[in-house]
Amino acid sequence: MIENSAAGLVMVPGEVTVTVTGEQHHQDVLARYAVPEGVTRQVAVHLTWCTIATGKYRGQRAIEVRLDGYRVGELTFLMSQRYAPVLMHVESGGGATGCAALVQRGANGLLQVVLRMPREVPRGAVVPVAGARKSWVAPVAISAASLVAFIFTIGVIGAAIGGSPKDKAAPHTTTASPAATTTTVALPSIASSTTTTTTTTATTTTTTTTPPAAAQPQPQPQPQPKPQPAPVPPPAPQPAPQPKCDPNYSGCVPIASDVDCAGGSGDGPAYVAGPIRVIGTDIYRLDSDKDGIACE
Repeated sequence: MIENSAAGLVMVPGEVTVTVTGEQHHQDVLARYAVPEGVTRQVAVHLTWCTIATGKYRGQRAIEVRLDGYRVGELTFLMSQRYAPVLMHVESGGGATGCAALVQRGANGLLQVVLRMPREVPRGAVVPVAGARKSWVAPVAISAASLVAFIFTIGVIGAAIGGSPKDKAAPHTTTASPAATTTTVALPSIASSTTTTTTTTATTTTTTTTPPAAAQPQPQPQPQPKPQPAPVPPPAPQPAPQPKCDPNYSGCVPIASDVDCAGGSGDGPAYVAGPIRVIGTDIYRLDSDKDGIACE
């Protein structure tokens, strides 16, 4: 039976056990669920993302394990690769991934966390733990028939907008009218008194070209009144800034995966200069002598 609250978590089925690494750095958090040797307590943990700080896979993404909002360890790089699709599958639906975990005491006397995870991961949600590669889009082939149809469509649109050049040419009128020209030939009489008259009628073709009419100036539209600017809504209230200092200390100790005293032998990634007063739980183990003053 899970002892703490799993509210807000999408609990995945627990079919196989998965080992968590780095619990030795978070014994103060696990101490709230301290158990004697041979006893196991079952709790709900939140699985989220973190960055590997040291080792061969430094800088790669991994899965972090949080108990009641506090980091208690992380999965190895290979296990993070295996179960990354599980987290992405849950997060794609807007949820936060959770699972059951067992808190028990190891052979070295330290508290350990063992996860209960599904045996199979969901298909279709494979997302690499490392940085995603850039994607590319394959070119689309255009057939000859589609190209011809496209050119024809452009031509129709151009004709509808500008009109045919033939329509803009000046009108040409041809008028044919018969001529009234008459030629009369009189032959003088030589041996007789007979007179012959010949009449010839010719046809004349007249071509009349009408010049194009001069372009008339278009009437200018009346100026439209300028629209009044819309009222500017008042700025939305900004959310209160989240605290950047850990509430367990009176000085400003940053919130990070791990914090060490500046100038000491710790590996960070965050550091703080003392002295710092411990007012809550010394989750970063800065007060080595347990006198309430850290980083002296």
